Amino acid sequence: MKFDPTFRVFEVSVRELAEREGFRRIGFERGEGWHRLGLGAELHARVLNARRSAQPGYRCEVHLQERWPVEDWTALITGRLDGCVQNEDGSWLVEEFKSAYLPGSGSVLESHQRQLRIYCHLWRRMGNAPVAGSLIYVDLATSEEFAVAVPCPEDVLERELQSRLRELLAVWRAELKIRERKTAAAAAMPFPHASPRPGQQQMMEAVSQSLQAGGHLLVEAPTGSGKTAASLYPALRHGLAAGQQVVFLTSKTLQQRMAISIFRALNAGGAFRTAQLRAKDRMCANDRVLCHEDFCPYARDYPGKMEKSGLLDRLRENLSHFDPDAVFAAAKEEKVCPFEVQLELARRADAIAADYNYVFDPGAALSHLDREGLASAVLLVDEAHNLPDRARRIFSPELLQEGFRDVAGRLLLQPGELFEALSRIVEDAAALLQKTAGALEESAPIGEAPPPAQELRELWKQWEPEFIRYLSWKRETKLALAEDPVVDLHFAWQRFMAILNLFGPGFACVVEKRPAGVRLALVCLDPARAIAPVFKAAASAILFSATLSPVEVTRRLLGLEKERTAAMTLPPPFPRENRKVMILPQVRTTFAARARHYGPIASLVAQMSDAQAGNGLVLFPSYQFLEQVAGKMPAIAARLIVQRPNLAEHERESIFQALASAPRGGVLLFAVLGGMYAEGVDYPGELLSAVYIVSPALPQVSFERELLRRYFEETEQAGFEYAYLQPGMTRVIQAAGRLIRSETDRGVIALLCQRFLQQPYASHLPRDWYDQSPLELIARAPAAEIQKFFGKI
Repeated sequence: MKFDPTFRVFEVSVRELAEREGFRRIGFERGEGWHRLGLGAELHARVLNARRSAQPGYRCEVHLQERWPVEDWTALITGRLDGCVQNEDGSWLVEEFKSAYLPGSGSVLESHQRQLRIYCHLWRRMGNAPVAGSLIYVDLATSEEFAVAVPCPEDVLERELQSRLRELLAVWRAELKIRERKTAAAAAMPFPHASPRPGQQQMMEAVSQSLQAGGHLLVEAPTGSGKTAASLYPALRHGLAAGQQVVFLTSKTLQQRMAISIFRALNAGGAFRTAQLRAKDRMCANDRVLCHEDFCPYARDYPGKMEKSGLLDRLRENLSHFDPDAVFAAAKEEKVCPFEVQLELARRADAIAADYNYVFDPGAALSHLDREGLASAVLLVDEAHNLPDRARRIFSPELLQEGFRDVAGRLLLQPGELFEALSRIVEDAAALLQKTAGALEESAPIGEAPPPAQELRELWKQWEPEFIRYLSWKRETKLALAEDPVVDLHFAWQRFMAILNLFGPGFACVVEKRPAGVRLALVCLDPARAIAPVFKAAASAILFSATLSPVEVTRRLLGLEKERTAAMTLPPPFPRENRKVMILPQVRTTFAARARHYGPIASLVAQMSDAQAGNGLVLFPSYQFLEQVAGKMPAIAARLIVQRPNLAEHERESIFQALASAPRGGVLLFAVLGGMYAEGVDYPGELLSAVYIVSPALPQVSFERELLRRYFEETEQAGFEYAYLQPGMTRVIQAAGRLIRSETDRGVIALLCQRFLQQPYASHLPRDWYDQSPLELIARAPAAEIQKFFGKI
């Protein structure tokens, strides 16, 4: 809602008028977001088109706007009714459509009826009378309609609307006093550190300008520049004054912790509310994750227990920051779902810190941050270089023949017509995948093929009603399975069907013949297709990272509107003499040449390790490369630790402990580029003295990576840049940024490969690493230069 005190006008949508505060029941809603994205919208359009074809005078998606006096204000009510038609006797029928599973009298929501009644009343006030209303639920599985006649008495609706509008105005006036207190707190908010660094001050000014203009800002600044504080400080000041929620998004928990520490520092007086969101499986109080009121005691009667306990108000009154541990303990004590309570608090918080998925993944996105909600949200995207690949993964679903076959086998173990029907459908789906793979040449294990869209849609239509029957059977038999392959298959298939509705330019369909069966994948090549609508809807977005160059490539990949987006690059905040950057062209690391250079690389690393002071980090593009060099390492003074794939939590912790309590010769850690030790980890103080990066770390050549290269070659004439060069060099610069984190840190960065001196690789090196040319960084005697840097000679 928008209130203009100057002209005493406020704008409110029909949906906002119809909704009331309340708590929803907990059921099988895992796929709600994907239905909103594609399946539900497609069904809605299909029903309206059918109405229009059957009744030539039928009007669809009619925009309404009505002015309404409220005390000394004017309410501007806006909305879009789904459909209406005038009958032969001159009366009007107004219809509102909602999609649902198994619609019936039990699924009719009061908010849906209120919404329809308001539409009817507005339509009548616009000179169309008499008016009748029909609320129509459309079965997502069968497309069958269930109609509910909704009475729309004029005098009652007049009083209801007047009362509701006065209530909203009263709420705004009450909240105005709260906002005034928050605005005052924002104005007096202290910077979280003694004083901002020069680069931070520059960034804060640019962030403030973008927020005031409703624009987006890309900020590239070296690691250690204080980007988190420099974005959150102006964003919170703006958000509190403007009534916009600040949403801090990151791909790693460590960055969330940094944001939370700044939340606490800025909110010492408790003037506003902040929250951190934790993943569902870590917020589950049940002995297994079964999010349904029939199977989980914490989901059972959730609305009633929340109303009776007053938990939400109690937490909001007593806490200024909603820590997941505190929320979990309080919710568990009241026997209500901690994850749902966390979501309720997040909706009401002034600022939240969360994973990317809570905004960009339709299956996990916060419901209050829908397209309308985003208009009142400021998005702060940390480590924004990670977002394009994350978006590609979210919007690249796959179906596995082995998965269908496994479920078919399990279903046949149960007697009855229901299980025979389910089994028949999944066997037909497995056969369809096999048939699709038949389009490939006999010798080709993988290739592109048109998606079997129509056949999949037909099977999906058969599957959905049977799956709903299966859920009913589970409820009747009280069968509670923490891991149910049938349910998992359903949601994987549902996601695939939602993306299939988006399929077109920027997507590819890949078929792969594997030993275990056929894989059918929809591959998102262009992440902008998927996430641009989010940025378009947001009030503003501030995106920052140490590696966003070339900025135009990043802007294009994220789908940021060119006319709405500004960019800035900040210089390093620390003394340049604290860092020694070297390029070692003595070795080659291309795939064809690397086998001949494993030994020379090992020898160079050993010499540099013995010359350095303290711990060293050696980063490779793959585990295979790492292991080959590790096997040729000569004896060194440092303790050699080699990262293995899929380390357990205690193994990761033991490596950090080894770095912190290193022996006299230090520790030399071999790890992979793009992994946890190369990105998103702090090595404070003297924990790290050198980073040796072996190879530009280009992504491995694969069929799907080549599709990416081809797509961007056709659309941007820069296929290698988008598919290989930028992601590879981004990993390099991110890894180099682990080294210098404060004014007192000193260390060496060494890049091992002659390609770092060649174009286009050299153009991606940070400009502050050299004066005129990257050739200045060549080190012919690297060990001697390192000794000199650390003052050993």
